Amino acid sequence: MRNYNKALLIVAILVVGGGLGFFIYGFVAAGSIENSFNFKYEPSSPDPIEDLTFYADIGEIIFKYNTSPTTSYANIDVNIEIAGLFMEGKTYEDFFNPETEWWDNSTATFNLRTLPDAWYDPSHWFKSYSITVTVTLRTDVVYDLTALMSTGSIEMQVSDGVILNGTSLTSITGSVKLNILGNNEFRGEVRLKSSTGSIESSATKTNFSSGFRTLTSTGSLTLNYTNCHMGDNLIGTVSTGTVTFKSYNMIYSQDINLNLATSTGRIDAELYQYITMGANVTGTWETSTGSVNVIYRDNLVNTGVRFIGSTGTGSINYSGTGMIETGLGSIYSSINYGNATYRYIFSLDTSTGSINADAQSA
Repeated sequence: MRNYNKALLIVAILVVGGGLGFFIYGFVAAGSIENSFNFKYEPSSPDPIEDLTFYADIGEIIFKYNTSPTTSYANIDVNIEIAGLFMEGKTYEDFFNPETEWWDNSTATFNLRTLPDAWYDPSHWFKSYSITVTVTLRTDVVYDLTALMSTGSIEMQVSDGVILNGTSLTSITGSVKLNILGNNEFRGEVRLKSSTGSIESSATKTNFSSGFRTLTSTGSLTLNYTNCHMGDNLIGTVSTGTVTFKSYNMIYSQDINLNLATSTGRIDAELYQYITMGANVTGTWETSTGSVNVIYRDNLVNTGVRFIGSTGTGSINYSGTGMIETGLGSIYSSINYGNATYRYIFSLDTSTGSINADAQSA
């Protein structure tokens, strides 16, 4: 029995000592790998619309516009930092495909892929990434942009006066931000999507000729439009999270749908209409669990608004001036709704929660 206990003690010492030595060596060999790469898109025969596509497994993709003249149609800067234990002797090629495989100038496609984790290599167990892909575009070129990030964020700032075609920004796990500074035009549809992460977009004096569509499964959605022109439907959908929508003096070139929805979360919306809207807008703003809160203002005799509230468990609360309640308190319309040239009409629906609309109309 005594020999058995001694054997167990020896094994325990070896295990503990080996484990301690493993981590000591790991810290001694700790460090970081830092690399920078640059790619330039220079088409042999430029097209009226340049299609650019970006894929990345991890990191952040940032789109911005040039502030000084450049001959390149796109300038792509990649900064990589990989840090952790057991990094001694490692290069970025232990974690990523070689940089010669990232950019294909003939197809204008960027593809940054991580290598599968090697279970036998402890440097893969303790690593952390800091990856930034910065894409600088030209203000005088019309682009059709597609970006897909697996784990990380996408951010785009559109300079004043820029024209784009379609724009699709998708992050599977991470946020998407689109900031449009003003006097812009999107000739194709704008699509923003995130599976797990927030979506934020703001625009000023921008013409969305083909509409705007956003979708996130888990995360918040924030949309803010000032003096914008909408040429097609505007859709914002969340599975779990809050929807925040604000519009100021929108113009519509045709009758559209403006739909906002969340399964679990509230909807907060503000609409200010002090100029002629140009067409009719119909929308459904609905949540399963949460409240729908609306502030509406107009001072136009040719513009009317109607809210139709529906709640399973909760109250419907209307307030304001220039409005009238009908339909046993479920319908709230501007007094001039029947004679208005252009109309907003929204269905406000919640299964569990309240409906609150504060409206003022001429």
